[in-house]
Amino acid sequence: MVKTTKRSRKFEAKGGAKKMLEKGTITKKGKLRMGNRRKKLDPSLDALARSTEQKKAEKEKEQYEAKRSKDDFTSKENLGELDLQSFLQSVVADGEENGSVDDFRLQESSDSENDLNDGDVEGKKNDDNDDDDDDDDDDEDPWDDSDGDDDDDDDEDIEAAEKRMKDEMAKLAETDPEFHDYLQKNEASLLEFQNETSDVDQDELDGVNSDTDTKTHDQDNNVEESTESNVVLVDAKLLKKLEHGAFESHGIRPLRKLVAAYVSACHMADTQHHDEDGTGRYRVQKSKRYLIESSTVFDKLLVTCLSKAHEEFHYHLLGMGSKGGNDDDDDDDDDDDKEENMNKHVDESQGKDTIDPDKPINPQKLARAPRWLSLSMSIKSFMKATLHLLSEAKEAKLLNFIIKALANYLPFVSAFPRLGNALLKSLTAMWASSSDSSKPYQAVRVNAFLRIRQLAITQPFPFIEQCLKATYLAYAKTAKFANASTVSSLLPQLTFMGNCVVELYSLDYASSYQHAFVYIRQLALHLRSALQKKTPEAFRVVYCWQYMHCLKLWTAVLAATCGKVGDGDEESALMRSLIYPLVEVIFGTASLIPSTRHLPLRLHCVRFLQQLAAASETFIPTTSILLEVFDLKEVSMTPKRAKKGTGDIRGVRLPIILKLPKDDPLRTAEQLDACLGETFLLMNREVDLYKFSAGIPEFTVRITQRLRKFAKETKNGKFRAYAKGCIELCEKNSSSAILARSKLEEAPKDIKRLEILRPANTPTMGERYDMAIAKERRLEASSQPDVGKQNKKNGKRARDGNDDVDEQEKNKEDSLSSRNQERKVKARKKLVVDRKALENTAVLEEEDEVREGIDWSASDDSSDDGSE
Repeated sequence: MVKTTKRSRKFEAKGGAKKMLEKGTITKKGKLRMGNRRKKLDPSLDALARSTEQKKAEKEKEQYEAKRSKDDFTSKENLGELDLQSFLQSVVADGEENGSVDDFRLQESSDSENDLNDGDVEGKKNDDNDDDDDDDDDDEDPWDDSDGDDDDDDDEDIEAAEKRMKDEMAKLAETDPEFHDYLQKNEASLLEFQNETSDVDQDELDGVNSDTDTKTHDQDNNVEESTESNVVLVDAKLLKKLEHGAFESHGIRPLRKLVAAYVSACHMADTQHHDEDGTGRYRVQKSKRYLIESSTVFDKLLVTCLSKAHEEFHYHLLGMGSKGGNDDDDDDDDDDDKEENMNKHVDESQGKDTIDPDKPINPQKLARAPRWLSLSMSIKSFMKATLHLLSEAKEAKLLNFIIKALANYLPFVSAFPRLGNALLKSLTAMWASSSDSSKPYQAVRVNAFLRIRQLAITQPFPFIEQCLKATYLAYAKTAKFANASTVSSLLPQLTFMGNCVVELYSLDYASSYQHAFVYIRQLALHLRSALQKKTPEAFRVVYCWQYMHCLKLWTAVLAATCGKVGDGDEESALMRSLIYPLVEVIFGTASLIPSTRHLPLRLHCVRFLQQLAAASETFIPTTSILLEVFDLKEVSMTPKRAKKGTGDIRGVRLPIILKLPKDDPLRTAEQLDACLGETFLLMNREVDLYKFSAGIPEFTVRITQRLRKFAKETKNGKFRAYAKGCIELCEKNSSSAILARSKLEEAPKDIKRLEILRPANTPTMGERYDMAIAKERRLEASSQPDVGKQNKKNGKRARDGNDDVDEQEKNKEDSLSSRNQERKVKARKKLVVDRKALENTAVLEEEDEVREGIDWSASDDSSDDGSE
């Protein structure tokens, strides 16, 4: 028998599953039925809910008592069931207490009226200004769960809760003034119960474009507006009035109306108004919708809002306007004129506020602003509309204007995390887009990256990690399609994207280290899988352009952020610790398939290693990979001639290929010249990098031995000259190093710096490497023609010559056939023999008619004269 647990025994003691079903605690399927648990609210709304529940409990108790007294046979309603003596005693007792039965009934009715009217004490104070409030409010209260009959009770509960809240805050100020001051500084919204609830309800019910106001003195205007049409036509006059009220008078209500018109303008092309928060849910348009018919007004509205709205947001939340409290009442023209004069005086005395778009804004600072509740939804709707406009725009000029204008609004996005994510996604898509390669769209990509960088700087800490992840993944997806066929279009864009990623990873080394560690480890896992499986599919994952471009990117990132040895920078030391795993991955990639065909890929890996060594001033030898090239059998063989039609006058461009052709790799003169030339170039650069190292004499011994052997074996004078030049460079650096290290005071084991022999005013390893790369690029640009133009010319020639191809081929065939026929005729003529001439033997017996004494050596003229 299985021993029952304490929990199971307790469950059975309570009645088991049958009892739970009766109580409704669990369903028939065995799932727990959770009660309606109210979410945690702020103190003001929580007090309101508690008062409402208490009122309902008291009312239910009264109903229960009334029902109980009605069912009691000895109650006053059932006096007819009593006998005469009991009836007389009850009447006498009631008369003594209340005077008479009628007085008792009057007293009971008056008591019930007093109980019902207890909650109206505070409500009557505001009835003078709010008489038509219930008639105008057609929206449902999201916090109201009661029926329509209990609306008056709920209003009374709200007013009573407001009064109790104010009384409690007043008592708190007297009993504990220090805590009251703390609330005023940090949680001022708790002390403004009535204003906060009214603002929140108004924003939730009417949205950003709502024209109803939270103040009591605007209720009459709201009654008139509710009877008007739901569509407002925006013309030049109305736009000018809104601009004057928002930007010159600094009114909040004109600003909110202007933002509402801007939102409507951004959604003019939409058939339905839907929410741009990524949920896909359609929202109901309850507030006024602004209609713009003139294109001039439309353009002016967009330009004005994108150019000036940020100044007003900053003014009301962080500038001069934030010191004056909540100014939602400044809606009338007279109030606007007074506020305009006041703000002019402030500007003249104290000056205008300065705005730094690259400076982050603390979201808590925005939330503590007095006018945040009035402007938060407007700012949010403004950013949503701008994001929607950004996704709908197609022209490069319009996109550039919108993206540049966003620079002033990104600091406010810190209060809306979801908007920041949507904006990052949209900007990353434009930054990585390869659909348009024109120059105007290149400016769009540059501006999009500037906004991504600004988001990484201005948003709270975790957001920069999202920027790092999004940009690297976009780079990796684009790198998949960058190869030799797209060298003229996609490769320059990929280089630009790589530089942008390097810039982002240079902002925060702590976050960059975490992401770089994860992605370098991912590359190592792909390499390990290829080494273990050894299948063509696993090899293709490593030996592809996407993998090589990712290695190139992380090489550039670590080269830019690793710093120098012993500089004392802890953050650079984090990135420097990733050099060793990346070097191991590169060496493993180079040695994965040691075949002649993949020689260009190994030379790419050598370039990565030399870049890391130069940037970090670390000894990373690559001579083992370079000297293996001279051991290939194809190097010592006589190169073949290129087939007609397959030769390329430009030769083989190693920077844009990963492997040689499958048929006879490294057998043509072009391939051999390109690969050996690249090998000698990298060998000379390797020697130049470590020429100021104390161990350079020993380092060059193996190089000089192998190159002398190659110079003796090769029959190509060009390659022999390359080898002799590299040998002379090694000997020169070795002799100078031996002379310099003889003057050192440190022992070889005490040397901690790689370039211990470098003079004071000599360029470092990184500087020499950069100068060598710049020189190489200049030579390559001067020697190689423009591939794009050449392809265009070839394409044009092909299109122009399509009409004459058939005719030319036909002429060639005719000419060849005619020549063949002539050759055949000549051959037949040679074979034809005149048989009659052979049978005529009499001719052989005839004597020659040559006279004696004729000089055959004389000229024709002399012979003619002699014959005559």
